[in-house]
Amino acid sequence: MRLLFSILTLVFLFGGIAQAYEEKDMEKFLSEDSYPTAAQCAGCHQQIYNEWASSNHAYASISPMFHKFEQAINDLSAGTIGTFCVRCHQQVGTQRGEARELPLWDRSQVAREGITCVTCHRIQEEFTKVNGERTIVPGGIHAPVGGMMRDSVFDQVLERKDELRLATSDDERGQKIHAGVYKFEQLGKSEFCVSCHQVAVNLGIKLEVVWDQYRDSPAHSKGDTCQDCHMGKVPGVAAGYETAPSAIVNGVEINPGRRHSNHAFYGPGYPIAHPGIFPHNVEAARWTIQEWLKFDYRAGWGSEKFEEAIEEIVEPFDEFDTALEPLGGHPVTLGALASIEAAAARGKSAFKRKSSLKPLLDAMEAITEAVAPEDTETQIAELKEALEGLEEAVSASDSVTAPKSYKLLITATNKMAATVDTKIASTESNLEAVSELLQSFSEAKSDSERKQLVTKLRKLLPKLRNSLPGADNEYVGAVVALKASMGVNFPGVWNDPGDREEAWQIVVENRERLEEKRELRKQVMENGSKIDGPFFTSEIGTGNDLAFNYVITNTDDGHNLPSGSLGAQPEIWFNVALIDPDGKNIWESGHVDSNGDFADLHSLDLAAGKIKHDDQLFNLQTKFLTTNVKGTDREMYLPVNFDIDQQPLLRPANVPSTVLNHAPFVRMEGRSIPPLGNKKARYTVPGELIKKPGKYRLMARMRSRAEPIYFMRFVGATSEMEESMNEWMLDIHPYTVEFEVK
Repeated sequence: MRLLFSILTLVFLFGGIAQAYEEKDMEKFLSEDSYPTAAQCAGCHQQIYNEWASSNHAYASISPMFHKFEQAINDLSAGTIGTFCVRCHQQVGTQRGEARELPLWDRSQVAREGITCVTCHRIQEEFTKVNGERTIVPGGIHAPVGGMMRDSVFDQVLERKDELRLATSDDERGQKIHAGVYKFEQLGKSEFCVSCHQVAVNLGIKLEVVWDQYRDSPAHSKGDTCQDCHMGKVPGVAAGYETAPSAIVNGVEINPGRRHSNHAFYGPGYPIAHPGIFPHNVEAARWTIQEWLKFDYRAGWGSEKFEEAIEEIVEPFDEFDTALEPLGGHPVTLGALASIEAAAARGKSAFKRKSSLKPLLDAMEAITEAVAPEDTETQIAELKEALEGLEEAVSASDSVTAPKSYKLLITATNKMAATVDTKIASTESNLEAVSELLQSFSEAKSDSERKQLVTKLRKLLPKLRNSLPGADNEYVGAVVALKASMGVNFPGVWNDPGDREEAWQIVVENRERLEEKRELRKQVMENGSKIDGPFFTSEIGTGNDLAFNYVITNTDDGHNLPSGSLGAQPEIWFNVALIDPDGKNIWESGHVDSNGDFADLHSLDLAAGKIKHDDQLFNLQTKFLTTNVKGTDREMYLPVNFDIDQQPLLRPANVPSTVLNHAPFVRMEGRSIPPLGNKKARYTVPGELIKKPGKYRLMARMRSRAEPIYFMRFVGATSEMEESMNEWMLDIHPYTVEFEVK
């Protein structure tokens, strides 16, 4: 009996210890501190950080189009694809258990970095076709990192760590670095890229087939890797690598002349995010993503030209805002209140992370410090005096609507003056109640507790706004209308011209980096393709049909043109126009409609009957085909068949889809050009258009765009996103050929 008791005691004891270790390991696994950010790595690896910061890897999590697309396909499939997309685009966040649907601003910083440093350099297992299901080894900034260990001098660096002022543990002072390195050979092989660049959605449809293309390519046969072309010194060409220090530590170059792999990861993709948010910029972190989204960079906020133009108008409005401050109507106060209201509207996820809670507590503190509705008679008098000071600016304004808006604001101010004492009776108690409630979120242990607190907060916030005379929605609307009519309506966070000017400098810097990215993108596309022609195949003369062709060659020996990425999204097509002797465009193929889409079956203008179908279009874009209930297949935006099932639940196919290369009722039609292959773009211009003798010009170019506009509208993209997408459209090998018609 004693023996049994002893055994049971040991079982419970070790069971408890095991559980404690398991809980400790899980805490480490989920902790944000176990996944260092790229910004932390930049302390020693600034060159690599700068290259990465504007790369498609760095953009993976930020991309607004990704978020729209990912949410749309989850909605359409009733959520049955789960975390398929975010496993690659936001691997750290997914591994930490961040909800798939979380908005970017509620995610951890390292999750917002997309494919960040630890995504590749904290892997210890060799993964292949796993649809993004990889495991990053968790560990703080001092945990070991993996690499190729080419000409490594890390041991010598550790020997000099006091001289270089390095810290390899939390107990030491200096530049924090990893305390060890380990060799991970797959990092330098094409196989390392497979886990995310060869994926199949659960139906069995391969959305990424680059690996399959590469395995069958001349580049693979001769031993060239993905890294050789996409991280070498020449974009898209295996022409060797640059050299650079592996790190710069406190101004000291470490291992200069070492082979340098460029972390820009050359490719055809491009960003359409706000330039204050992307590229990643340490200085931009001063403002949140939501605050950046309110910064109108297209209007030139903060630029010298813009600020000088509004300088005289802004001054009387500043005095008016100052008079509104104790009544809760200053733009900064309104912005702070709006941020708390927005968080409450998002729900418990907005209060889960300490880093998300702090700005809300700061916002509440700013409101409490600004609001002081005590001597309301004096405050209203000062407000009316400031309002009178706006009259001169309104009169001098060219705005047609400003005078009317000014009169409405006077009326709203008089109305507020009549009710101010009633409103402020509960101001102090409401401020205290909301402040205490926000503090309670830091002590909440579970989602259910947070949910209860959010419910209380949602009830309190309208009371708080109603007790702030200057924050009343009707009054705020009148103020905003006048400011907007005169071009000086700034959100609270951007009300200070100094802040706008600093933000503008960040935007300018980021745009310069984006132009560098545009040039790299152009190089990789032009290095991987060639256009020859035109080759005339008919007799040239007035009244004769003009038949000709161009030869489009994929000069890349590693994969198709375009590569097999993202199914039916990336577009590459040929645009050719015939210009007559008078300079008139008399014929064109590959032209775009009013939205920016070429005139194929998906064009919205074609569907509306506004334009004709481009029967001679040369288009290399892959298309999804779905099987109708009866009749032919049809082109579809996504690999989801709505003809058979209007509420589809995407499940793994019960047939060998890997052998068939498609799932039942859905398939992909590839139109790309294989490595070193070519296709002819054939055209015929009706003779009735060639009426005049003289010099004609054929203008030709390949065009590349990341997303079709019709698809962007399908997933709910904004007009700003569409505009940016078209702005970044790339012309490849544009040239003109003249010929004589007699």
